[in-house]
Amino acid sequence: MRTRRCLSALLLVTVAGCAAAPAGSTAPPTPQAEPPRVATTTLPPSVAAPAASQVVPRRPALAVLPDGTRMPVDVAGTTPAGALRVPDDVTRAGWWRGGSRLGDGFGSVVLAAHVDSRTQGLGPAASLLGAAPGDVLLLVAGRHRQRFVVVSVTRVARDRLRERVDLFSARGPLRLVFLTCGGPFDPLRGYRDNVVVVARRTG
Repeated sequence: MRTRRCLSALLLVTVAGCAAAPAGSTAPPTPQAEPPRVATTTLPPSVAAPAASQVVPRRPALAVLPDGTRMPVDVAGTTPAGALRVPDDVTRAGWWRGGSRLGDGFGSVVLAAHVDSRTQGLGPAASLLGAAPGDVLLLVAGRHRQRFVVVSVTRVARDRLRERVDLFSARGPLRLVFLTCGGPFDPLRGYRDNVVVVARRTG
């Protein structure tokens, strides 16, 4: 609250050597100096910059498979039927946008890629058919790199994959779930199974 100060009296100071005002005359009032004005500046609100040590979650842009093959990673949504839209190019993997990212502390980072194509032949994901526990995969997002160690390689029937809610869960420690095709092949229906590689974060 702003407080106003008032002067209750004027203090007259007589300095030696100065003549007094003649009797009956009225001395002119002593001018009073105006109080100084305080300039106020309105500063725009400031937003703190993130700390240099802070990790900003980002979706993976590159996957390095256990055999050293580098696969670019695209964003993958789902079809109206709920199936993951895997990139047609067998050299590229798709990251499920509903999953976790690098820098998140929990959940599944879900990648998927075609094992082969009638026109392109075998893709890099075919090497995952021979993956084993202890193999290392690397995911890269900008300057952020995260290593994952394979803990299991299993086959799940394609029509039963939706029942494996644990593979797509946002709970639990951060992990990588890499999906591709495998098992018996039907020329009309394609591969019967999905090969599921699960890897835990390390480092």
